Amino acid sequence: MTAEILRQIVASATAAPSVHNVQPARWRIESADLVLLEDTKRRLAVGDPRGNDAAISLGAAAEGAVIAASGFGLRAHVTRLSGDDRSGLRPVARLVFSPGASPDPLLAVLGKRASWRGGFQPPSAQDHAAACALAGEDRTIITDPAAIAAAAALYDRASYAIMRGGAFRAELRHWMRLNRSHPRWSRDGLNAEAMRLSRIEAIGAGAVLGPLFAPLAALRLAPALLAEAKGFANAAALVLFHRAASEDPFESGRAFHRLWLEVDAGGLGGNVLAALADDPDAAASLCRTHAIPPRRRLVSALRIGRRDGAPFARARLPLTEVLVR
Repeated sequence: MTAEILRQIVASATAAPSVHNVQPARWRIESADLVLLEDTKRRLAVGDPRGNDAAISLGAAAEGAVIAASGFGLRAHVTRLSGDDRSGLRPVARLVFSPGASPDPLLAVLGKRASWRGGFQPPSAQDHAAACALAGEDRTIITDPAAIAAAAALYDRASYAIMRGGAFRAELRHWMRLNRSHPRWSRDGLNAEAMRLSRIEAIGAGAVLGPLFAPLAALRLAPALLAEAKGFANAAALVLFHRAASEDPFESGRAFHRLWLEVDAGGLGGNVLAALADDPDAAASLCRTHAIPPRRRLVSALRIGRRDGAPFARARLPLTEVLVR
C-alpha cells in the first residue's frame, strides 16, 4: 500500500453524491489506513439539523472509497468511529485495506455518476427493463404513468411546503451558484448548469426563491413557478429507496450510493426527490400507497430516465482540500 494509491482512492471517492453537493467528507491518511471525517462547517443547520443527510452523504463517500479500492485489488473494511469534533472535523469511519478483492462491477461508473436535473427522452422498452431490473428488497420501482404523476404532484406539494420556510430558502440560495462568475461555480453547491437552468431561468430562480417569494406566494403564483412537472415528463420510473427504520443513516448512504451507480450502469440518469422523504406526510403517503412496511423508512427517492441533453462538468473540491492532516 502506498500513499499515492490512497490518494487515488480518495480522489475517486469525491465523486460520491452529497446533499446540496456540500461535500462534507474529508480524509486523512494514517499509515496504510484512511480515516473519514466530517467537515461539520458544511452541515446544513436548517435543512439537516440532526445530521441525517450529512450521515447519508458520508456513507456514500465511504462506499465510493470501497469501490475505488477494489480497482487496486484491495478489500476495504469500514469501522465506524466516534470522537470529539476537533477544529471542525468529526471522526466518522476508518477504512483498513487488505489484498484479495476483485474489481467491483460498479467501478466503471463510479466517476461518471452525476445528478441529472434535465429532461428525459421518451422511455423505450429497454429503459423500462433497466428500471425494473433495479427492484430489490430496499427499492420499490414505480413505472405506471398515473402513479408517477401522482407522486409528482405529491412532490410539488411537499417541496413547496418546505420552501415556504424563509431560513430554508436562504440556506438553499447560499449553496446555489446561478452565475458562472460565482467563485465556487466549479467547486461545490448547485450550479445553474447542473440544474439545467438557462441564464434567464437562473435569474428567475434567484428572484423567486429570494425577494419575490413573499409577493408571489401571496398571489398564489409561487407553487406553479416552483413546480417540477417537466422534470417528471418521460421519466422511465420513480425509485423509492427504503431501509430498516433503525438503520444508521451512514449505512443507508452506502447502499444509496450503490443504487444510484446501478441506475447509471443501466444507461439511465437520476435526480433525487428529497422532499418526498423529508416531508413526513409525503413519506407516509408513499409508503402506504406502495406497500412499504411500517418498519421501513423512506430514505430517498429518485426519478430516473434516459438523459435528454449533453453531459456537464461536475463541481468538485480539489483533492488538496479534501485530504487533511
